[in-house]
Amino acid sequence: MELIDSFNRKHDYLRISLTDRCNYNCVYCNPNHRTVGGKGRENLLSFEEIERLIELFAAKLNFKKVRFTGGEPLVRKDVFNFFSRVGILKQKYGLKIGLTTNGSLIYGRVNELKLKGVDNLNISIDSLKPDKFKWITGKDDLPRLLKVIDEAEKAGFNPVKLNVVVIKGINDNEILDFVERFKDRNINVRFIEFMPFGSNEWERNGFLSFREIKEIVERKFALAPLITGENAVAKDFKILGSPGRVSFISSISEHFCSTCNRVRISADGTFRVCLFSRGEQEVNFKELFRSGASDREIIEALRKAILTKWEKHPGAETLSKQIQNNMMEIGG
Repeated sequence: MELIDSFNRKHDYLRISLTDRCNYNCVYCNPNHRTVGGKGRENLLSFEEIERLIELFAAKLNFKKVRFTGGEPLVRKDVFNFFSRVGILKQKYGLKIGLTTNGSLIYGRVNELKLKGVDNLNISIDSLKPDKFKWITGKDDLPRLLKVIDEAEKAGFNPVKLNVVVIKGINDNEILDFVERFKDRNINVRFIEFMPFGSNEWERNGFLSFREIKEIVERKFALAPLITGENAVAKDFKILGSPGRVSFISSISEHFCSTCNRVRISADGTFRVCLFSRGEQEVNFKELFRSGASDREIIEALRKAILTKWEKHPGAETLSKQIQNNMMEIGG
């Protein structure tokens, strides 16, 4: 059985938010420093429930890939033990396991993540300048984070992916610095368009499209396109003359909705058919699990929900007015 929407898109990639808490307060993610994560642990999916969820999607719906997000997923207690148990499911179902993190909590433990079965590691880093990094995140962690990137490369993540949200007037003057610093390493620098979420003050004059970002890179570096999979969200390029690569994620200027194969589970167990959706035909795994729902009943609820997925997400101005959409609560 497969999870197919009304536009004949097959879904096989599950993104799970482990928590809505984070130890950073990034300006684009939690701009008003809202207190999130106060729902209480009893209102989040337990690790045992997340394991059941993964098994259901893998065994019953033929999902191939799982990525853990947040908030910051590693602020959750006992998360490394949880990854060990996920590793068992990975082997059983042939899953690819990914993790997106700000990297601040894995210093000295990156190799442990690899050994526990994490295949793909994405690290968020939006500035290479200590003062600006602190202004963006609220933490003076840049030296530590650069060491974590070194550890990830040595651990064999292939490649280490660095997520850079580009905001005009804030860090767009560092685009070439990022490419220059990492071009000779097994690192993929991924430039991400600034996405509008409620209260993050997204504005056209703060937005750079992927084409504008790419033009900046090409002022100094020659790029050659790489072949990507049908469901890829990034436009990948090799840096000619160097082993590194750069990518551009054009969520706003050139969306990739037509080939979207992702669904999301928020930390409280809510099924989201799109990063920007608002709970249409909502399925809440926490409620279903705790009410004793069977796998068959849950799958039927998911099949109904996926049919509500829109053909493409609304425009940026519309999205910026959805004040209830907070990245920390949704999961990236």
